[in-house]
Amino acid sequence: MLWSVSGQGQAFPSYVFGTMHVKDERAFAFFELACERINNCKAVALELDLGSISPADQAALLGRSPDKSLEALLTPHKFGRIRRFFLRALRIDIHPLRHLSPLLVSNLINERLLDNDHPAALDEELWKYAMEHHKAIIGIETYQEQIQVLSNITPEVQAQSIVAMARRFEQHRKQLLYLAERYAAGDLPQLHQSSKRQLSGMRYLMLYRRNQIMAERIGEIIKVQPTFCAIGAGHLYGGKGVLRLLKQQGLTVRPVAS
Repeated sequence: MLWSVSGQGQAFPSYVFGTMHVKDERAFAFFELACERINNCKAVALELDLGSISPADQAALLGRSPDKSLEALLTPHKFGRIRRFFLRALRIDIHPLRHLSPLLVSNLINERLLDNDHPAALDEELWKYAMEHHKAIIGIETYQEQIQVLSNITPEVQAQSIVAMARRFEQHRKQLLYLAERYAAGDLPQLHQSSKRQLSGMRYLMLYRRNQIMAERIGEIIKVQPTFCAIGAGHLYGGKGVLRLLKQQGLTVRPVAS
């Protein structure tokens, strides 16, 4: 999950680290190793600079548009049935969440499927560590850019994904647990394949296009100073992954042993 990036006259290496956006202990398998490398860098670049998120940005993410809420997109019967299911299965009531965007509700359900071993997700814990050690914080993407990408997934598709999650609940839970285990094992190929399968027709916008943007920006960021870059692990691997794209920039990319 951790790679050194060097070349083009840089005196010290930078790093690219694959994360999971969860609080589960398995996602923290490489946390100490990551912190060691953060100590060697002057800056930390995350997908988002969590300290720069404004109230307006947060409101955009929550998506409180009544016509795009989960309750509006499902029939009363279907909403009630889904609500009862998640109450039984996870003890989570989606009724108070009914005015939120379906994508956010889906993320909250996925968080409950994994353990909450840590007070914050891995990305946020890395951000906190960097702040405590007075590192410069850089956002590889902006909040507006991520919102724009998510807006390409129609609310109707988002709502139906929650219905499908309930229908294939055991299969979905096993897949999520499997991904957490593969992450802890450092199995990038499996994480990459799973990301491709889950995104299906959205691969270009959600994965490949973002890989291009992140690789270009990481290449520019590390020219300035040694930087620890943390992005979702699904973006690292493959012919169109960030690691390959950094190599195509003439950089040397090597795995860091744990």
